[in-house]
Amino acid sequence: MTGVQKAMVLGGVLASLLGVHGCSSSSSGVFGQSFNVMGHWSGTVTDNHGVARAVTLTLVDSGSEVVGTVNIVGYSCFSGGNFTGIPTPFPANTSGDNPLTADQENSNQGGITLTLEDVTSSGGVVAVTIVSGGTGYVEPPVVEFAPPPGGGRTAAGVAVIAAGAVTEVVITDPGSGYAIPPLVSFSGGEGSDAIATGVLDTETTTVYDVVTFNMVGSSSKLSGSWTGAWGSSSDCPVGSSGTISISRL
Repeated sequence: MTGVQKAMVLGGVLASLLGVHGCSSSSSGVFGQSFNVMGHWSGTVTDNHGVARAVTLTLVDSGSEVVGTVNIVGYSCFSGGNFTGIPTPFPANTSGDNPLTADQENSNQGGITLTLEDVTSSGGVVAVTIVSGGTGYVEPPVVEFAPPPGGGRTAAGVAVIAAGAVTEVVITDPGSGYAIPPLVSFSGGEGSDAIATGVLDTETTTVYDVVTFNMVGSSSKLSGSWTGAWGSSSDCPVGSSGTISISRL
């Protein structure tokens, strides 16, 4: 082989090596940075009706667990709360890595699942204590329970009368969200002055609001989807879902 031929072969080898190097440098990941989502984030949450709302998150990432808070502006189903989650760094040789090198160029990329679970007492009314039966009732009056002050469902019931007085209230809906016994008032029935208070269930059931975020991305930008299930509100569809996109501040 002549000197010229040797030079041509060597040039081809160098070109090949440079081509490999070029592929490595075009990786979409970042080499040498761990996937960690610690810090403050902001972005948008979109529901399944396409309505976007501002969201902020504060995350504490220990490497094996993520805890923090989330706040959403203007969504009646959930406005925020505390959550826990699990971060999962992308393994080597996945998207973003150059398979021809031993380096993990996508070391700062991964996925995360965050679960917000709100456990609340149902606070239902199970009985009514008649303080005064009143007088002059010809027909059962309409029963009105004070609404739960912190939000929830207002209880309902039907009055029973005897000898012109209210003697009992039969609960038709215990309601939810009562922290203190509600006042009970009566209207109509041609009588007056009946007074009563509600009695709360001492063994209230527990209801759950659960929201789960599933996101993928990098240590600076994440996006994905969310699903929700609401135990405390009949106004929020069971199958609520949407998307979320956030960036580190």
